[in-house]
Amino acid sequence: MVFKHFLTKVQNVYKYVLNNHPYATQGVQAGMIMGAGDVMAQVAIEKRSLDNINILRTGQFTMLGTFLIGPTLRLVYGILDRKIKTQHPLKRALQKVACDQLLFAPIFNLIVTSAISIIQGYRGQAIIERVRENYVDIMMTNYCLWPAAQIINFSFVPLNYQVLYAQTVALGWNTYFSWKMSKHEVVIPVSKAM
Repeated sequence: MVFKHFLTKVQNVYKYVLNNHPYATQGVQAGMIMGAGDVMAQVAIEKRSLDNINILRTGQFTMLGTFLIGPTLRLVYGILDRKIKTQHPLKRALQKVACDQLLFAPIFNLIVTSAISIIQGYRGQAIIERVRENYVDIMMTNYCLWPAAQIINFSFVPLNYQVLYAQTVALGWNTYFSWKMSKHEVVIPVSKAM
């Protein structure tokens, strides 16, 4: 009974904050989920122990989610919702997915790949090389996951919760993306980084 009451309070606070500050709320939740995806990549895929996690890298992914990914997704989903007015729900969802995957995803993945390279300290030609090395694989993997996920998102999820849904699905995507963009990273143990 107490736990249920607590959950109701948390839901009400979340709804209030989301309705009154959608960009900030969705930025913070995207940042937390991106950071979690990076930790999962380091522990589950790269087989690092918890004391060897690159905290700086996790912070970089968290900041990217907070200031770029969350707010951008909210903006784009809002634009799609306003511009695509087809009445039939499935047609409307398919049109949104087509715009999202054919127009937005290629540009956004290019921006995110470049932004990750920049915040990880790459400059000039090195950024171009990293994008060239990773972009096609990222887009191929994108098209294996996101069209189906976005059909569900645009068909059944209310606009205010679409970024949360996408970022929940993106926990796995962020894990992959973090691993893909950090394959050649030099590991500095946490104890030495502090």
